Amino acid sequence: MSLQKEMAKALVARETVKHLQPYWYERPGGKELTGLRKIVSDNIRPVWFRWVKGPYERWEYNCLVRRLRDDGTMMDDNWNDKEILVERAVDLLPRDLVIGRYRRQMRGATLYNKRKNMPENQLNYDPMIPYLAPYIEEAKFMIQEEMELVGFHNWDRSLFKGGVSGFGEKTPHMTNLSTVY
Repeated sequence: MSLQKEMAKALVARETVKHLQPYWYERPGGKELTGLRKIVSDNIRPVWFRWVKGPYERWEYNCLVRRLRDDGTMMDDNWNDKEILVERAVDLLPRDLVIGRYRRQMRGATLYNKRKNMPENQLNYDPMIPYLAPYIEEAKFMIQEEMELVGFHNWDRSLFKGGVSGFGEKTPHMTNLSTVY
């Protein structure tokens, strides 16, 4: 057996890895919370979520929706088009969705640069509808299939990064002659 498996078995046997689970994680048949942890979980945590964390997250979400409506964009319009996954997903979109996405992005950029907002009569849409999500899932499967067919691994990417060939150069256009005096 490998050394890692033996070490893992020894750690599990001694239960030294139990600290990896958060203390608030409820294990069925696990130990009861004691002392201060029980007081915090029964009294302080519900108050915290009801009066602090919940309202803050709701306020943050409403601010995001308001900003998207003011710009006339949707949430999926803000994905970075330079990422491989998003680029492939946009390629898979039907033509009418691509045109709508482009128009919303241009309208949002124009309104932002002019420091203006959308007219009130055009704010009747939900900007959080994920129209790009099924295409992103399809793009994930396509990229995974291509990587399996080609035999690509993530560590191969570092060989050809930044204009270097991966044969020991630190900067582009560096040769072995540049190190000779």
